[in-house]
Amino acid sequence: MSNTNYPAITAANGFPIAGSNGSSAENRSGPQTFRSFASRLRRPLTSIVAQFNASPSIASDRLSYSPLPTPRRTEVPLPPVNLALVDSEELIREILLRVGEDPDREGLLQTPARIVRSWEEIYGGYEQRAEEILVTQFCAGQYDEMVLLRDVEFYSTCEHHMLPFYGKAHIAYLPNNKIVGLSKLARLLDMHARRLQVQERLTQELATDLQRILRPKGVAVMIEGKHQCMCCRGVRKKEGMMVTSCLLGAFKENLATRSEFLALAKN
Repeated sequence: MSNTNYPAITAANGFPIAGSNGSSAENRSGPQTFRSFASRLRRPLTSIVAQFNASPSIASDRLSYSPLPTPRRTEVPLPPVNLALVDSEELIREILLRVGEDPDREGLLQTPARIVRSWEEIYGGYEQRAEEILVTQFCAGQYDEMVLLRDVEFYSTCEHHMLPFYGKAHIAYLPNNKIVGLSKLARLLDMHARRLQVQERLTQELATDLQRILRPKGVAVMIEGKHQCMCCRGVRKKEGMMVTSCLLGAFKENLATRSEFLALAKN
């Protein structure tokens, strides 16, 4: 095998020529000089890799870019809405939109107007007063036994979910010289029922108004109601019946009178 002559690598070529032991490249063979040069080229790359491995955050900082901060939107407060100037039908249209409906489709075009008209009847109790309903009274004469109007149907609206509740009421009183027509007891029930109500308050208001205006010896009211807010939503128990009562005067103080009322009401 013939000896191969390698060209000399000198500083004139732009390469380092000093060896690790201080000897010059002229005293080395060609392969030795090249290997020494290659190892010196690898050292900077190795140190950079080591630096990246030792500190991942450095690589992350150099290789990724932080997103620019999103400018904060300045919320402009809306002026308060004067509901007195908003048409009731427009409010109902907004409700229809909120539940996912199209208020402009054929079946809903007149719905807002129908609802507003129905309010006059459903919530008509706000325009009435108990004194006006019970204004006409008659002399009871010698009659002092219980007067009971039983199984009077009613329809009201729960104030919690604005859903209907309905049922029947039993209204009784012990006359104290004065009596009223039976229709007036039903009207008094309707007056209180045609408001946003809870059954407990409906029962108490009916009894206290009758006691306050007619001034009998005692008043007893029992109401049995079914509530759509429990039947069609929530626990969805359609067979549940709520029973409330309010006893005043002799009905509360006299066990025999109270027992007679309860027996007649449930008969």
